[in-house]
Amino acid sequence: MAIDNTAILAFASEFLEAGEGAMDAIRVHEFKLDGDEHDDYATDLLHQEFKQDFDEATQVLTRAYGPPARNGASDNDAIPMTGIKAFVLWTTGSQALFLAISHEDRGAPILLMLGCAI
Repeated sequence: MAIDNTAILAFASEFLEAGEGAMDAIRVHEFKLDGDEHDDYATDLLHQEFKQDFDEATQVLTRAYGPPARNGASDNDAIPMTGIKAFVLWTTGSQALFLAISHEDRGAPILLMLGCAI
């Protein structure tokens, strides 16, 4: 899936304007819960696809907001999500913008989220 650079930047601007807690999914994969959630190989491939989209969106946002202040591959208190597989956080003035991949548990949706950090 190709990342829409214009949409990413528009969402980022909107979330920063709205403030703390504003966020939305850039990409979602919902499992049908018919057994596909137990296919580890397919799930690993989905994680790789989400990571490619994450990396592309990170480049777009870094060009707009400069180098990230933080990044990692686990839950972070500033990001109101759990099951984080990768995150990047930028600070802009008094606000913080995050991009994160989240997959809480087998069968739960895989999310690529963008929003304003706490």
